[in-house]
Amino acid sequence: MFSLTLQLLIIHLNLCSASKIKTKLCNRNGISRIKPTDGFRSRQGCCHRVRYYQPLHLALLNGDWEATKAFIDNDPTALTAKVTILGRNALHVAAVGAQWKLVEKLLQHMPANTVAELDLMGCTCLHYVAMGESVNAAKALVAKNSSVTQVTDFKGFTPLIYSITSTKCKEMVWYLVSNTTDERPGCPFSGPSSSHLVALLTAAGFHDITMYLLQNYPNLATIADSNGSIILNVLSKLPSHFQSGHKLGFWKRFIYHCVPVELESGNAIWNALQIFVPSIKLVRDTKLRDVYAVKLVEFVSSQASIMNDNQFWQSFVSADIIFSATSSGIVELLTICFRFFPDLVWTHIPNEGYVAQIAIKNRQEKVFNLLRKMPIICKLLVLALDESQNTTSHMAASFAPQVESISGAAFQMQRELQWFKEVEKLDHPLHKEVKNQDGKTAWQVFKQEHKPLLEEGKNWIKDTSNSCMLVATLIATIAFAAAITVPGGNNQDKGIPIFLKDNTFMVFVVSDALALFSSMASLLVFLAILNARFAEEDFVMVLPERLILGLASLFIAIVTTMVAFGAALSMLVKERVKWAPIPIALLACVPIALFTKLQLSLFIEMMISTYGSHFSYIKK
Repeated sequence: MFSLTLQLLIIHLNLCSASKIKTKLCNRNGISRIKPTDGFRSRQGCCHRVRYYQPLHLALLNGDWEATKAFIDNDPTALTAKVTILGRNALHVAAVGAQWKLVEKLLQHMPANTVAELDLMGCTCLHYVAMGESVNAAKALVAKNSSVTQVTDFKGFTPLIYSITSTKCKEMVWYLVSNTTDERPGCPFSGPSSSHLVALLTAAGFHDITMYLLQNYPNLATIADSNGSIILNVLSKLPSHFQSGHKLGFWKRFIYHCVPVELESGNAIWNALQIFVPSIKLVRDTKLRDVYAVKLVEFVSSQASIMNDNQFWQSFVSADIIFSATSSGIVELLTICFRFFPDLVWTHIPNEGYVAQIAIKNRQEKVFNLLRKMPIICKLLVLALDESQNTTSHMAASFAPQVESISGAAFQMQRELQWFKEVEKLDHPLHKEVKNQDGKTAWQVFKQEHKPLLEEGKNWIKDTSNSCMLVATLIATIAFAAAITVPGGNNQDKGIPIFLKDNTFMVFVVSDALALFSSMASLLVFLAILNARFAEEDFVMVLPERLILGLASLFIAIVTTMVAFGAALSMLVKERVKWAPIPIALLACVPIALFTKLQLSLFIEMMISTYGSHFSYIKK
């Protein structure tokens, strides 16, 4: 819906031909427009005029104020003349060329009525400035002629709507919202264009601005466009605008929970941090958008709950909102909708099922957790069959490649199995043997649909194991050789190491022994993985546990090998270079840090996926 609105706007701005628009030129809103003329003579005159103003046109586009000033001084009528074939004056051209400083300088010499003139595309200078990022230029235009914010184009769109086409300058939108009134002829907050305004604001993520407008114009909360869609239709397609749709890292998640939404001027600490650490501002803006998205849903729902319009109710209780929110996992929107309109939980979508079935098929754990808080309703929804006689377990058995999962095909397979097993526990025991219209049980469906993933997971584990075995073998060989030929050599009479009484030598011995033992353990674990049967059930615990143990052993082997090397090198050179152990220790940390950076995130994901409480909300 909102994408269509944006497309129509872009088509209007960029693709409308001047010849088609000329037929619409008439005195409207009390603003003078160029009257189109026909015939060879008028075309010849137009071309002559364009050629005459071409130096001014180029100077304006290039932001050359000296050349512009010289042309205007020579011909003062150029300030108000139409200098292009599209009927644009100097202000229009400077704005189209994004020459904001030039716009401000031109305004000092132009009469106020020129600011509100339309070109053949139907736009004032402010329409073009609104699409840029110069709020100062917009302020200068409004200061010159305060009515320019109310002027509409041929479609009835004010500069405010144009400003939302660019989501980079929120300050511009705020300024135009604050300086645009709901007056005729545009009536941007109650007229035909108001539905486009709300849809574009919501799609852009400017929810705080939308809330500001709804509080001043409550009618916008429930206004529907030509397709019958309202604000909730747009929000239901924007999971990233809610907290449930974020997948932040540890530090960003910590900042998200700590940073306040509203930063008063007295909060000097957070204001300073935002300046010196830009990522904090990004996280804070994300949280601000999330908070106002929830407030927006609550406000719209509260306004809708007091309405008696049957036509609106048919639009509001549309299955599209519930389906989009459920399949995207927007649990905040569903929670509020179910609170204001409890019957929405029974929404049934043809060929998709009820809310529970949609959540299961799309692996939306948070939505399913929400339903679990309504135990009776959840049980009834889980027991329902779809049109193909599929049980809930059948739906959990279907493969969902679009759902985000852990890195590595093996752990994707593990996640799919965990989900299937936990959903199967909630389903009725008799449903385990129920066959769908294709004559297959849920487990048979799972095996069939996950056969490619099973093969991919098998190859992934084997390739990983082979690579790790090679590294473990090299470390074991080096550690064994180092144990036989110790640094400094042995006493010729007794065979005792020369550095035996040196503390650094004991560090070498212990770390070398640990490197040998851990590398051998890792080698044996990966060998056991290669000899596994690779059945579906093995991907739940057996194979992941072995892979985690093998990687942990290999990491210990790498660390202890570097410690042993550093200790051995320090013993050999410390008599000559006293400070040698310091750079040796620092250099030894490089491969350890590199291994940690490249493999630690995957290792943590493996641990969480295998031993974490990922599906604890389903378990009793």
